[in-house]
Amino acid sequence: MKDYCEHRLDELKRAWGNGLSAEVFRAAVVFFLLVLIFFAACAASPALRERLLGLVLSSVEAGGAVRDDGSVAVGGIIVNNMGATALFMVYGLIPYLRLPALPLGINAMAMGVLGAAYLAQGRSLAAFLASLLPHGVLEVPAMLLAFGVGLFVCGQTTRRLRGDESALSVWACLVLMARTLLQVLFPLLTAAALVETYVTPAIAAFF
Repeated sequence: MKDYCEHRLDELKRAWGNGLSAEVFRAAVVFFLLVLIFFAACAASPALRERLLGLVLSSVEAGGAVRDDGSVAVGGIIVNNMGATALFMVYGLIPYLRLPALPLGINAMAMGVLGAAYLAQGRSLAAFLASLLPHGVLEVPAMLLAFGVGLFVCGQTTRRLRGDESALSVWACLVLMARTLLQVLFPLLTAAALVETYVTPAIAAFF
């Protein structure tokens, strides 16, 4: 069973050693820097905070994972997050533009804005982290991997168009994305959705 699992992840392991790890690292650094920048900007500017918070809350409501009573639906969270991470990677098929950087910035903005909103409401940063970290320790790495794969794929398709035959073909990129989504992201995001539904509210209630 172990050998079978390792074989199924061969594409991801090869890509990881061929530049994917660097893309994930850069995505992580930029993501957390943007979180801090948006947090500071929204803490300093109430007008900016309210405008961006409205956009974030509208996006959450449109996703359909939140029920009318404010509770969250496990299935809705999984579907939303799987669809989002799939798109992060698919954007990479468009060469040159590095489009996965756009949703990376949007998600970092959302996290920074929500943190600033917690403080503006007189709630502590600990309360914000309690509402985020239990499922975030699974969900955020999944997002960063998706961003990294998207950026890696963009680099590969760009190199192919420039005549570099050593770069991955479009088909190989599609296989990499599909296996990453099904074999890595799906388990992570399913676990994150379960934690967000059943564990995070209980922890956040203490704050």
